[in-house]
Amino acid sequence: DVVTEAGDVDVAVVVAGVLSSEGFDRESLSLGADTDALVASVARRVPTVVVLLTAGVVLTPWREDAEAILSLFLGGQATGDAVADVLFGDAAPEGRLPVMFPASASDAITPGGAGDVPYAEGLRTSYRSPAFKAAFPFGHGLSYTTFEFSQLAALPGAAPGCEAGAARCLQVRVANVGQREGREAVQAYLQFDGATQTPRVLRGFRKTGLLAPGASEVVTLNFSPRGLSVYLPGAGWTLQRKVTVHVGASSADIRGSVDL
Repeated sequence: DVVTEAGDVDVAVVVAGVLSSEGFDRESLSLGADTDALVASVARRVPTVVVLLTAGVVLTPWREDAEAILSLFLGGQATGDAVADVLFGDAAPEGRLPVMFPASASDAITPGGAGDVPYAEGLRTSYRSPAFKAAFPFGHGLSYTTFEFSQLAALPGAAPGCEAGAARCLQVRVANVGQREGREAVQAYLQFDGATQTPRVLRGFRKTGLLAPGASEVVTLNFSPRGLSVYLPGAGWTLQRKVTVHVGASSADIRGSVDL
C-alpha cells in the first residue's frame, strides 16, 4: 500500500485536500480521519512534505511529524507549476497566512446552530483572541532565507517618504541575512492603549522587493486617521492618541515596537 511503498523513497510528497462548495459546507475542520491517518503514517516512516489544497483552514494533528507543509488554498490552474517551483527550490515561498490555523477544533469559533450566528465573540477572533492557540499563526510564512528588521521609527505624516494624507507613518529596514534571494512581508499590528476593549489588530502590511543575500530595503507603512481610529458605540470611529505599533513577520513573530 501507500505507506509501505513510502519506505522505499527518500522524501514523500503527500497532496491532501477537502471538498466544499457554495452548495455544501464542510462538516468540520478536519481533512478526514482516513487522510489524517495516511499523512501521519507516511510522515512517521519517511521525511514528508504535505501539500494542502483546501478552501480554508484545516486541522493538522500530524504537523510535528511532517518535515514541511505547503498550503496553497485554491491556487487555480497554475497550482501544479507553483508547487513544483517551490518544492524544487526554483522559487522561494513568500506567501503569508491570511487566517490562523488552529491547534485544535476548540481553538476556533463554534458555528451556530439552526442557521443562527450571534457573533458573540466580537473582534476577538483568530489572533485577536488570547483564548485560541495557533498551530500556525495569522500572517505566518517561511522562506528559504532569513530576514532581520532594524531601524524602526515612527514619523509624522508629513515626513519625506510618507504618503499624502497619512496621519502617521512607520519605517523599518529589512535585510536579507540568508543565502538565498527572497521577499519578506512586513506586518504592523496596532495596540490602542486608550481603548482597552479593542484587541491588537493588523492595520498595515507591505512586501519587500526581491532581496538578494546581503541586500536590504527600507519599508514604509502609512496610517490614515481612520487606521488610527477605533469604533466606539454611540461615537462612531474615534481617533486614538495613544497607539503602539508592533512590527513583525507574523502576528506571533514581533520584531519591534514603537509608539505612534
